[in-house]
Amino acid sequence: MYILTGANRGGKTTITQAVGQLFVLAQGGIYIPGKAFTFSPVTGIYTHFPADEDKTLDLGRLGEECKRFKAIYEDADSRSLLLMNESFSTTSFEEGYYIAKDSVRAILHKGMRTIYNTHMHKLAFDVEEMNEEQQKAEHTDGKAFSMIVHMKGTERSYQIEMAPPEGKSYASEIAQKYGVTYEMLVK
Repeated sequence: MYILTGANRGGKTTITQAVGQLFVLAQGGIYIPGKAFTFSPVTGIYTHFPADEDKTLDLGRLGEECKRFKAIYEDADSRSLLLMNESFSTTSFEEGYYIAKDSVRAILHKGMRTIYNTHMHKLAFDVEEMNEEQQKAEHTDGKAFSMIVHMKGTERSYQIEMAPPEGKSYASEIAQKYGVTYEMLVK
């Protein structure tokens, strides 16, 4: 399981989507756009990306996310690929974090291959704790790793590395770019 953090607009979603596309192409026997790709076939590719607002009217956004995640979790197995994009971020940080952490722990228990891109840096800081918990448990199929996407100044690099999260997503720079600071708004 990879917990992928990085700057806003840094390429986390693009990388997550690219991994899924590589698996679809390679598993279908189609050449991938790259020099090499080593993989083990998966039994299914599941995505947990934000739903359109109009699809969440009955359950609310968080309820829809939880219901959809549970269905994916029940259907997937240890040979599945799960791609998650900002899952459980439609509520307060604290509550979303606890739902996300429980979900990650369950994914580790099942041993699913997963990329979870998120701004919940605390989740990535907790990988060692979750890994230790997994080692103590009887079922130890999964292990979590923290990955970060690097930026080159304000440009996306699409370069990732195994590293602890930087702890910020550079939202203030985006707010300034689009004139959404107090000083800029009341000017």
